[in-house]
Amino acid sequence: MKIPLRNNGIITQKEYVGKTYTEARKYAEEGGFETRIIEENGKTFMVEHNVNQRRLNFRISNNIIIDVYGG
Repeated sequence: MKIPLRNNGIITQKEYVGKTYTEARKYAEEGGFETRIIEENGKTFMVEHNVNQRRLNFRISNNIIIDVYGG
């Protein structure tokens, strides 16, 4: 059984930006989300373009979240 999404799936950057990836990932998973890193230290990664309402995409610099968005 999947965990219900925190805040009905609504995310805000202030929940994640400034946290370490480990902290943000744990917080996301506790709220029912999956995570993936789409950019790290300026290097972007190839990702599938499918949309998943349970997934958060993270941009990271020096292990700190600098941006997050759903999908």
